[in-house]
Amino acid sequence: MKLPEQQTEKTEWMTTTCNHALYAICDVFTHFYEPLSEVLLADIFKQLQWCVRQENEQLARSGTNCLENLVIVNGEKFSPDVWDLTCSCMLDIFQTTSPHALLTWRPAGQEEDYGDGKHVELDFDTQSQSSYDRALSERAHSQMSSDDTWKGKSDQKLFAGLLIRCVVQLELIQTIDNIVFYPATSKKEDAQNMVAAQRDALEGCELEGAEPESEQGMYSALTSQHLFKLLDCLLESHTFAKDFNSNNEQRTALWRAGFKGKSKPNLLKQETSSLACSLRILFRMYSDPQLTPSWPHIQTRLLL
Repeated sequence: MKLPEQQTEKTEWMTTTCNHALYAICDVFTHFYEPLSEVLLADIFKQLQWCVRQENEQLARSGTNCLENLVIVNGEKFSPDVWDLTCSCMLDIFQTTSPHALLTWRPAGQEEDYGDGKHVELDFDTQSQSSYDRALSERAHSQMSSDDTWKGKSDQKLFAGLLIRCVVQLELIQTIDNIVFYPATSKKEDAQNMVAAQRDALEGCELEGAEPESEQGMYSALTSQHLFKLLDCLLESHTFAKDFNSNNEQRTALWRAGFKGKSKPNLLKQETSSLACSLRILFRMYSDPQLTPSWPHIQTRLLL
Protein backbone atom coordinates (compact mmCIF):
# COMPACT_ATOMS: atom_id res chain seq x y z
CA MET A 1 0.00 0.00 0.00
CA LYS A 2 1.30 3.44 -0.95
CA LEU A 3 1.39 5.98 1.87
CA PRO A 4 -0.08 9.44 1.30
CA GLU A 5 2.55 11.85 0.01
CA GLN A 6 1.38 14.98 1.84
CA GLN A 7 2.43 15.20 5.51
CA THR A 8 -1.05 16.22 6.68
CA GLU A 9 -2.64 13.32 4.82
CA LYS A 10 -0.03 10.92 6.17
CA THR A 11 -0.60 12.11 9.75
CA GLU A 12 -4.35 11.74 9.38
CA TRP A 13 -3.94 8.26 7.87
CA MET A 14 -1.72 7.16 10.76
CA THR A 15 -4.12 8.53 13.35
CA THR A 16 -7.21 6.95 11.82
CA THR A 17 -6.92 4.09 9.35
CA CYS A 18 -3.53 2.76 10.43
CA ASN A 19 -4.32 3.09 14.13
CA HIS A 20 -7.62 1.21 13.89
CA ALA A 21 -6.17 -1.45 11.61
CA LEU A 22 -3.34 -2.09 14.06
CA TYR A 23 -5.71 -2.96 16.89
CA ALA A 24 -7.81 -5.13 14.57
CA ILE A 25 -4.75 -7.06 13.36
CA CYS A 26 -3.55 -7.70 16.92
CA ASP A 27 -7.03 -8.81 18.02
CA VAL A 28 -7.31 -11.31 15.17
CA PHE A 29 -3.77 -12.56 15.75
CA THR A 30 -4.45 -13.04 19.47
CA HIS A 31 -7.67 -14.93 18.77
CA PHE A 32 -5.88 -17.32 16.42
CA TYR A 33 -2.51 -17.23 18.17
CA GLU A 34 -1.69 -20.94 18.11
CA PRO A 35 -2.07 -21.54 14.36
CA LEU A 36 -0.64 -18.14 13.38
CA SER A 37 2.22 -17.59 15.83
CA GLU A 38 4.89 -19.60 14.02
CA VAL A 39 4.08 -17.89 10.72
CA LEU A 40 3.25 -14.30 11.65
CA LEU A 41 4.61 -13.45 15.10
CA ALA A 42 7.91 -12.04 13.83
CA ASP A 43 6.03 -9.94 11.25
CA ILE A 44 3.63 -8.66 13.92
CA PHE A 45 6.57 -7.55 16.05
CA LYS A 46 8.14 -5.79 13.06
CA GLN A 47 4.87 -4.00 12.34
CA LEU A 48 4.59 -2.86 15.96
CA GLN A 49 8.19 -1.63 15.84
CA TRP A 50 7.41 0.36 12.69
CA CYS A 51 4.39 1.98 14.33
CA VAL A 52 6.29 2.97 17.46
CA ARG A 53 9.07 4.58 15.39
CA GLN A 54 6.75 6.88 13.47
CA GLU A 55 6.63 10.50 14.57
CA ASN A 56 2.97 10.23 15.45
CA GLU A 57 2.22 10.13 19.15
CA GLN A 58 -1.12 8.37 18.97
CA LEU A 59 0.21 5.64 16.67
CA ALA A 60 3.30 5.22 18.86
CA ARG A 61 1.18 4.87 21.99
CA SER A 62 -1.07 2.38 20.18
CA GLY A 63 1.95 0.36 19.13
CA THR A 64 3.25 0.01 22.69
CA ASN A 65 -0.27 -0.71 23.95
CA CYS A 66 -0.81 -3.46 21.36
CA LEU A 67 2.57 -4.97 22.20
CA GLU A 68 1.69 -4.99 25.88
CA ASN A 69 -1.74 -6.55 25.32
CA LEU A 70 -0.37 -9.18 22.94
CA VAL A 71 2.26 -10.31 25.44
CA ILE A 72 -0.02 -10.24 28.49
CA VAL A 73 -2.80 -12.22 26.78
CA ASN A 74 -0.56 -14.77 25.06
CA GLY A 75 2.54 -14.78 27.28
CA GLU A 76 1.67 -18.01 29.04
CA LYS A 77 1.76 -19.75 25.65
CA PHE A 78 5.18 -18.35 24.73
CA SER A 79 8.08 -20.74 24.32
CA PRO A 80 11.58 -19.70 25.45
CA ASP A 81 12.42 -18.85 21.84
CA VAL A 82 9.37 -16.61 21.55
CA TRP A 83 10.31 -14.86 24.77
CA ASP A 84 13.79 -14.32 23.33
CA LEU A 85 12.20 -12.73 20.27
CA THR A 86 9.89 -10.61 22.43
CA CYS A 87 12.65 -9.30 24.69
CA SER A 88 14.88 -8.57 21.70
CA CYS A 89 12.02 -6.68 20.08
CA MET A 90 11.57 -4.52 23.16
CA LEU A 91 15.29 -3.85 23.44
CA ASP A 92 15.39 -2.80 19.79
CA ILE A 93 12.44 -0.44 20.27
CA PHE A 94 14.09 1.12 23.32
CA GLN A 95 17.31 1.72 21.43
CA THR A 96 15.76 3.04 18.21
CA THR A 97 13.37 5.43 19.97
CA SER A 98 15.88 6.90 22.40
CA PRO A 99 15.98 10.69 21.81
CA HIS A 100 19.76 10.85 21.33
CA ALA A 101 19.53 14.23 19.60
CA LEU A 102 18.71 15.80 22.96
CA LEU A 103 22.38 15.43 23.86
CA THR A 104 23.81 16.33 20.46
CA TRP A 105 21.60 19.15 19.17
CA ARG A 106 23.24 22.55 18.82
CA PRO A 107 21.72 25.88 17.70
CA ALA A 108 22.58 27.09 14.22
CA GLY A 109 23.90 30.44 15.50
CA GLN A 110 24.94 32.20 18.67
CA GLU A 111 22.09 32.32 21.16
CA GLU A 112 21.36 35.60 22.97
CA ASP A 113 21.31 35.88 26.72
CA TYR A 114 17.76 35.59 27.97
CA GLY A 115 18.41 37.14 31.36
CA ASP A 116 19.14 35.89 34.82
CA GLY A 117 15.58 35.11 35.86
CA LYS A 118 14.69 31.95 37.70
CA HIS A 119 13.19 29.15 35.66
CA VAL A 120 10.72 26.48 36.73
CA GLU A 121 11.96 22.93 36.18
CA LEU A 122 9.32 20.80 34.46
CA ASP A 123 9.28 17.28 33.01
CA PHE A 124 8.88 17.62 29.26
CA ASP A 125 8.56 13.85 28.96
CA THR A 126 5.15 14.06 30.65
CA GLN A 127 3.84 17.11 28.83
CA SER A 128 2.92 15.53 25.51
CA GLN A 129 -0.49 14.15 26.27
CA SER A 130 -2.07 14.99 22.92
CA SER A 131 -1.42 14.40 19.27
CA TYR A 132 1.46 15.79 17.23
CA ASP A 133 -0.56 18.65 15.77
CA ARG A 134 -2.01 19.74 19.10
CA ALA A 135 1.45 19.81 20.69
CA LEU A 136 2.69 22.13 17.97
CA SER A 137 -0.41 24.32 18.19
CA GLU A 138 -0.09 24.86 21.95
CA ARG A 139 3.54 25.84 21.64
CA ALA A 140 2.81 28.18 18.73
CA HIS A 141 0.22 30.14 20.75
CA SER A 142 2.54 30.55 23.75
CA GLN A 143 5.70 31.45 21.84
CA MET A 144 4.64 33.43 18.76
CA SER A 145 5.79 36.69 20.40
CA SER A 146 9.42 35.56 20.66
CA ASP A 147 11.69 35.70 17.62
CA ASP A 148 14.31 33.51 19.28
CA THR A 149 12.15 30.39 19.64
CA TRP A 150 11.26 27.74 17.10
CA LYS A 151 13.61 29.01 14.40
CA GLY A 152 12.10 27.44 11.35
CA LYS A 153 10.26 24.31 10.42
CA SER A 154 13.26 22.00 10.74
CA ASP A 155 13.80 22.68 14.45
CA GLN A 156 10.06 22.67 15.00
CA LYS A 157 9.74 19.20 13.52
CA LEU A 158 12.85 17.94 15.30
CA PHE A 159 11.70 19.12 18.73
CA ALA A 160 8.20 17.69 18.25
CA GLY A 161 9.71 14.35 17.19
CA LEU A 162 12.01 14.30 20.21
CA LEU A 163 9.07 15.01 22.47
CA ILE A 164 7.22 12.02 21.03
CA ARG A 165 10.29 9.82 21.55
CA CYS A 166 10.39 10.82 25.20
CA VAL A 167 6.74 9.83 25.54
CA VAL A 168 7.51 6.47 23.88
CA GLN A 169 10.32 5.81 26.37
CA LEU A 170 7.91 6.34 29.26
CA GLU A 171 5.31 4.13 27.60
CA LEU A 172 7.87 1.35 27.11
CA ILE A 173 9.00 1.52 30.74
CA GLN A 174 5.39 1.17 31.84
CA THR A 175 4.87 -1.64 29.31
CA ILE A 176 7.69 -3.69 30.85
CA ASP A 177 6.31 -3.08 34.34
CA ASN A 178 2.82 -4.12 33.24
CA ILE A 179 4.06 -7.24 31.44
CA VAL A 180 6.15 -8.47 34.33
CA PHE A 181 3.76 -7.59 37.15
CA TYR A 182 0.41 -6.77 35.45
CA PRO A 183 -1.10 -3.28 35.33
CA ALA A 184 -1.74 -1.58 38.69
CA THR A 185 -0.02 -4.37 40.62
CA SER A 186 3.22 -2.45 40.99
CA LYS A 187 1.52 0.61 42.46
CA LYS A 188 -0.35 -1.61 44.90
CA GLU A 189 2.88 -3.32 45.94
CA ASP A 190 4.62 0.03 46.38
CA ALA A 191 1.86 1.22 48.68
CA GLN A 192 1.98 -2.01 50.67
CA ASN A 193 5.75 -1.84 51.02
CA MET A 194 5.55 1.75 52.18
CA VAL A 195 3.05 0.80 54.89
CA ALA A 196 5.27 -2.10 55.95
CA ALA A 197 8.32 0.13 56.09
CA GLN A 198 6.49 2.70 58.17
CA ARG A 199 5.53 -0.05 60.60
CA ASP A 200 9.17 -1.12 60.73
CA ALA A 201 8.05 -4.62 59.82
CA LEU A 202 9.11 -5.04 56.22
CA GLU A 203 10.92 -8.31 56.84
CA GLY A 204 8.60 -11.27 57.09
CA CYS A 205 5.48 -9.14 56.93
CA GLU A 206 2.50 -10.41 54.95
CA LEU A 207 0.16 -7.58 54.18
CA GLU A 208 -3.54 -8.23 54.16
CA GLY A 209 -4.90 -8.66 50.66
CA ALA A 210 -1.48 -9.16 49.07
CA GLU A 211 -1.52 -11.35 45.99
CA PRO A 212 0.81 -14.34 45.61
CA GLU A 213 3.92 -13.40 43.66
CA SER A 214 3.58 -16.40 41.37
CA GLU A 215 0.19 -15.13 40.13
CA GLN A 216 1.32 -11.64 39.23
CA GLY A 217 2.08 -10.90 35.62
CA MET A 218 4.39 -12.81 33.34
CA TYR A 219 7.18 -12.98 35.91
CA SER A 220 6.82 -16.72 36.42
CA ALA A 221 6.96 -17.32 32.65
CA LEU A 222 10.25 -15.44 32.22
CA THR A 223 13.69 -16.93 32.76
CA SER A 224 16.45 -14.99 34.47
CA GLN A 225 18.05 -14.29 31.08
CA HIS A 226 14.82 -12.78 29.77
CA LEU A 227 14.50 -10.64 32.88
CA PHE A 228 18.11 -9.50 32.55
CA LYS A 229 17.44 -8.47 28.94
CA LEU A 230 14.45 -6.40 30.05
CA LEU A 231 16.66 -4.90 32.74
CA ASP A 232 19.13 -3.93 30.02
CA CYS A 233 16.32 -1.95 28.35
CA LEU A 234 15.52 -0.15 31.58
CA LEU A 235 19.17 0.51 32.39
CA GLU A 236 19.87 2.07 28.99
CA SER A 237 16.83 4.31 29.35
CA HIS A 238 17.82 5.27 32.88
CA THR A 239 21.43 6.02 31.92
CA PHE A 240 20.39 8.24 29.02
CA ALA A 241 17.91 10.18 31.15
CA LYS A 242 20.47 10.60 33.92
CA ASP A 243 23.10 11.86 31.48
CA PHE A 244 20.68 14.37 30.03
CA ASN A 245 19.49 15.59 33.44
CA SER A 246 23.12 16.08 34.48
CA ASN A 247 23.95 18.10 31.36
CA ASN A 248 22.76 21.53 32.42
CA GLU A 249 24.55 23.23 29.50
CA GLN A 250 22.68 21.21 26.91
CA ARG A 251 19.35 21.64 28.70
CA THR A 252 19.96 25.38 28.75
CA ALA A 253 20.77 25.40 25.02
CA LEU A 254 17.51 23.59 24.26
CA TRP A 255 15.57 25.95 26.50
CA ARG A 256 17.07 29.01 24.82
CA ALA A 257 16.15 27.57 21.43
CA GLY A 258 12.52 27.51 22.49
CA PHE A 259 12.24 23.89 23.55
CA LYS A 260 9.63 23.90 26.28
CA GLY A 261 9.44 27.68 26.23
CA LYS A 262 10.17 29.21 29.63
CA SER A 263 11.22 26.03 31.44
CA LYS A 264 14.34 23.92 31.11
CA PRO A 265 13.55 20.41 29.86
CA ASN A 266 14.43 17.35 31.89
CA LEU A 267 13.80 13.62 31.94
CA LEU A 268 13.27 13.18 35.65
CA LYS A 269 10.27 10.88 35.30
CA GLN A 270 12.09 8.66 32.82
CA GLU A 271 15.11 8.49 35.12
CA THR A 272 13.11 7.63 38.23
CA SER A 273 10.50 5.31 36.73
CA SER A 274 13.08 3.21 34.87
CA LEU A 275 15.09 2.87 38.07
CA ALA A 276 12.00 2.00 40.12
CA CYS A 277 10.95 -0.70 37.66
CA SER A 278 14.50 -2.12 37.58
CA LEU A 279 14.69 -2.32 41.36
CA ARG A 280 11.25 -3.90 41.54
CA ILE A 281 12.32 -6.66 39.16
CA LEU A 282 15.69 -7.17 40.84
CA PHE A 283 14.25 -7.44 44.34
CA ARG A 284 11.62 -9.88 43.10
CA MET A 285 14.36 -11.97 41.51
CA TYR A 286 16.48 -11.77 44.65
CA SER A 287 13.60 -13.09 46.76
CA ASP A 288 12.87 -15.94 44.32
CA PRO A 289 14.34 -19.27 45.57
CA GLN A 290 14.24 -20.68 42.05
CA LEU A 291 16.78 -18.07 40.93
CA THR A 292 19.38 -18.91 43.58
CA PRO A 293 22.07 -19.63 40.92
CA SER A 294 21.59 -16.13 39.56
CA TRP A 295 21.85 -14.35 42.92
CA PRO A 296 25.49 -13.22 42.46
CA HIS A 297 24.55 -11.55 39.18
CA ILE A 298 21.45 -10.04 40.76
CA GLN A 299 23.48 -8.72 43.70
CA THR A 300 25.96 -7.14 41.33
CA ARG A 301 23.18 -5.35 39.47
CA LEU A 302 21.62 -4.15 42.71
CA LEU A 303 24.90 -2.72 43.93
CA LEU A 304 25.46 -0.92 40.64
